Amino acid sequence: MRFFDTDRWNEIWQTISRNRKRSIMTALGVFWGIFMLIVLLGAGMGLGRLFRAQLGGMSTNTVLLQSSRTSVPYKGMPTGRWWRMDNDDLEAVSKLEEVEYTSGVIWGNELHCSYKERKGDYQMMGYTPDYQKINPQKIIAGRYINEVDMVQKRKVCVIGTQVQKDLFPGEPDPTGKVIKVGGSYFTIIGVMRRESSAMSFSDVERTIVVPISLAQQMFGYGRTIHLLALAGYKSVPSKQVEKAAREAVFARHMISPDDEKAAWTMSAGEMFDKVMSLFWGIGLLTWIVGLGTLLAGIVGVSNIMLVLVKERTQEIGIRRALGAPPTAIISQILSESFILTFIAGVIGLTAAVGVLSVVDSVYYQAVTVAQEGFEVSWQISFGTGMLALFILVAGSLLAGVIPAYRALSIKAVDAIREE
Repeated sequence: MRFFDTDRWNEIWQTISRNRKRSIMTALGVFWGIFMLIVLLGAGMGLGRLFRAQLGGMSTNTVLLQSSRTSVPYKGMPTGRWWRMDNDDLEAVSKLEEVEYTSGVIWGNELHCSYKERKGDYQMMGYTPDYQKINPQKIIAGRYINEVDMVQKRKVCVIGTQVQKDLFPGEPDPTGKVIKVGGSYFTIIGVMRRESSAMSFSDVERTIVVPISLAQQMFGYGRTIHLLALAGYKSVPSKQVEKAAREAVFARHMISPDDEKAAWTMSAGEMFDKVMSLFWGIGLLTWIVGLGTLLAGIVGVSNIMLVLVKERTQEIGIRRALGAPPTAIISQILSESFILTFIAGVIGLTAAVGVLSVVDSVYYQAVTVAQEGFEVSWQISFGTGMLALFILVAGSLLAGVIPAYRALSIKAVDAIREE
């Protein structure tokens, strides 16, 4: 039996359309199965992309360290002691062989800022230049703070895009302009746009960044730093980076290396691994649920093919009596199963891709209108779509195996006598 035999395909179509309502309900099960599988996969992949977009270019081997109250007495020092990190801790950690970049963090206050008649309240943060390498933001104009700004305590700042829009509407590059922040005047050296929000301690768009040395002087912190941020080399495990940093800092402040409560620490690597494990689990659950729904549709196809074989018992018997080979019977049954499943599956796949495209468009418009957020795609990859289609085709062929075997077991004499 040739593949492009028109009589063959006409017969297949007549067989399926003979029981139109039953065929439509069976096809609907296949349609819904692959539709749900693709939509769920798209949602899971979109959430994963959104999380990775929030990380931006942030080092996944980043460790944050903040001082707290001691809980273990050590070398004559009492328990419950408060301590603070300072610039010397920053220098000590920067010399560790496990650490690539280090930065101190100073939380400033929300200050009133103005330029001519335009005004606004924004958060001030003090960083060292290396913070841009640890948790980089997009510099769309000018530059970031550098070591010369640090040493000379220059009154310079990098502003977020919302600050730019509020104080300099319509100006693409306000660098060189002088704004009033609190009671002091600062020269703008750069404009930054949020690229990573996973470890940002303020709204990047509404933040004014100054050299940490200047922030310490402005707010009367002396040499104190509020938080230590560091990025280890990619080849070094984050746990090892965290341990080395804690030991170096604790040794300077006479704190027991076994005191777990003396400092709050957070490892971006561990957080990243946990979240990605969660998304891996969501993806696995999505495949299980989607394939289960798809399997239910394929079982429905197998059932309707069994019914069709039983209804065509006499026809199959006559064919066998006229000398039709087993391959012709098997080919006919499998073809009918394949066509029913394939058409419903392709329509379901197309519909699911269309829904994800609409979601993509709506999400993009929402991000554009809000002028914030991350542009990510909620669409599945081409390979994932082909894999789902392959599973569908394989399932359609399997769905016809039992009906085909049932057709072959029919004896010509018994089939002709069937009423």
